[in-house]
Amino acid sequence: MGTPYSAVITLIVTAGVINVIMGIYVLTNRSKQAMSKTFIALSLFSAIYVFGTALELSAESLEEIKLWIKVEYWGLPFLPPISLLLIMHFLGMERFLKPSLRIGLFVMPVVTLLLVMTNDFHHFYYRSVEISRTASFLKVDLVAGPWYIIQGGYTFGCMFGGVLLLLLYWNRMKSSYRLQHITMLVGLLLPIAGDFAYLGNLTPEGIDPIPVIMTITSAMYMYALAGKGLMNVAPIARDNLFESMGDGVLVLDMENRLVDYNPAAASVITRLTANSIGHSIEPLWRMHTEALLIDPREREQENSAHDTSAIQEEEVLWRIGGQSYYYQIRSSIVRKKGGQENGKLIVLIDVTERVQLQEKLRDLAYHDGLTGVYNRSHFIQLSVKLLDEAVSANEPLGFLLFDIDHFKRINDGYGHDVGDQALLHVVTLCHSLLRPNDIFARYGGEEFVIAMPGLSLHEAAAAAQHLRAEIAGQPLRLPAMRQSQPELPPVISITASFGVAVATSISLDTHGGSVATVSQTLSAADRALYEAKNGGRNTVRTASSDDLADFTSHTAAGTSA
Repeated sequence: MGTPYSAVITLIVTAGVINVIMGIYVLTNRSKQAMSKTFIALSLFSAIYVFGTALELSAESLEEIKLWIKVEYWGLPFLPPISLLLIMHFLGMERFLKPSLRIGLFVMPVVTLLLVMTNDFHHFYYRSVEISRTASFLKVDLVAGPWYIIQGGYTFGCMFGGVLLLLLYWNRMKSSYRLQHITMLVGLLLPIAGDFAYLGNLTPEGIDPIPVIMTITSAMYMYALAGKGLMNVAPIARDNLFESMGDGVLVLDMENRLVDYNPAAASVITRLTANSIGHSIEPLWRMHTEALLIDPREREQENSAHDTSAIQEEEVLWRIGGQSYYYQIRSSIVRKKGGQENGKLIVLIDVTERVQLQEKLRDLAYHDGLTGVYNRSHFIQLSVKLLDEAVSANEPLGFLLFDIDHFKRINDGYGHDVGDQALLHVVTLCHSLLRPNDIFARYGGEEFVIAMPGLSLHEAAAAAQHLRAEIAGQPLRLPAMRQSQPELPPVISITASFGVAVATSISLDTHGGSVATVSQTLSAADRALYEAKNGGRNTVRTASSDDLADFTSHTAAGTSA
């Protein structure tokens, strides 16, 4: 090139080429990380600056030098704020990168660019640009203007800010990401040192060392980019995400020894501390649940026949401080690049609210919302099973269908809230007399039904009489505070009418199936109940004419239910 500094120019051009390659590499292989766009911008502006510097050093006139200085400033003033943005992305500080901050960082560089482009008119950036009389090659002496000093302060501010952030986050960085951290730190410290040397006239013949230094820093970035996946992850951001996750996360080795955990896991496993690292997690695990962790050797056997990437899920009962919760445990194998098992990742997700909601919905599907006894549809399902069991044991299955007498009068006279109390009162009385294997349900409105395995028609009728007498003998007493109408008595007498029918293996053969038999038997009990209502109420009627019995309120109680 006809210059004694051809080696220096070659190094500078090399830095430019490396930056172009890095920009293309990230552009074509960029991840979803926001920092990839910032890195492309850094590579672009760095290439503009170093190529402009190379052309300035190879220039043969003052006019050419001025031209290439202007080209340099299309890149140079933008590098410090872009470097600061890149570091903030790397450290996971995106929440601070508001649009106003991003725009504000580039106000100063844009003003600098405009002043350099128009410097011949105002000399506000460079007071003078003249050929040096002391250099052994074609070089200019630059006399700084006011804005040059301002821009220099802004440049150092951005660079020192980046260094400070990297140092503050040094202890938060895991060893596996240390190379990326060091690369970014050196990428700032070397230019800072070069700037101080240049401003202090410590460089040979006053040459700006920054473009040459960028050869080194660009090579470091290229190595970190291609060899260590600098753009594939944002290490601090990922660590911050791990720390801030609402779900508990445990990292274990293949022997279930704790490797790492996040704060959420410490709230789920109450005695989990930093001292637990390196020790088996199982003693702490067993303090909260009876569910066992999957043994790694068992997992290896499973992997021989199943997808090795599958995530295992299990829902377990979890106890914390005497309270019961439900957690979904997700476990997966952590693998090395070659596919070898390296550890386990356990995620603990609180699903207590969901499980309780499911239980509530399941309860509503099977039970009456007011009284808590079974609803009609579930009663039919259970009765079909009871009938099949009764037929297998060659035993009868008794059905009692009863209705609260004059219930409408209670609702109309006292209000529906007292009517609800009357229903609950009757249910409580019946529960106290029923056997554990009896099935009790609300059939609809003020009508209830009971399935009583093993009882003949006469025994079922006697049980119905016992229930009828208990209901009639235990009136509902209202507290004084509930008497919105003082003229109404505080004691409500309640009676009920019963219809009784029995299903047997003979009726099963007659009706052609368990469901049909249950339906027909309940229909027979309903007809008997209708007769009881028409017969004066507070009575029990059976569905069989052969064993017809009339149990009135004056008849002695029969066999206890």
